[in-house]
Amino acid sequence: MNSKLYNKTIELPKEVKEYLQTCFDHIPNSDSNMEGHNRNQELRDSGYVTYQQLGRMKNWFDNYDGDGTDAPYILNGADYMRNWVESTIDDLRKQTTTHQSVEDAKPEDIDVKFIKDLGPIADMLRPSKEHSTFTQDVRIKEDLERINQIMKQIL
Repeated sequence: MNSKLYNKTIELPKEVKEYLQTCFDHIPNSDSNMEGHNRNQELRDSGYVTYQQLGRMKNWFDNYDGDGTDAPYILNGADYMRNWVESTIDDLRKQTTTHQSVEDAKPEDIDVKFIKDLGPIADMLRPSKEHSTFTQDVRIKEDLERINQIMKQIL
């Protein structure tokens, strides 16, 4: 199931890029040797993330055991990014499984011979036709106007 998602690119929403910028600005003395610095910068510069990157980010957050106030956690986007990564991965996986089930539910082609064998029942399968005429429409309109007048008198 996940193999269909490999190399899929996901555009980062504007809010995520802005939040990553805020996190980057929050740690003014970060450098390229600090964990999370390069990832933050790469995500903001490219504007997208691949499915593989999402998996690595989820793994990093799952294995994180700090208190949430250290620089690497903040540079990686803290709780906001952790939640976004998890929900994005879940959504991508659901889309893949939904797509497969829709393909499996496609109806078979209509057998013309079978429909001919149905006889008069086959006529019920045709699209409906317009049954009302202009005079019927006028009568219905007049009846509705009469009903509205009676309702106004009652109220």
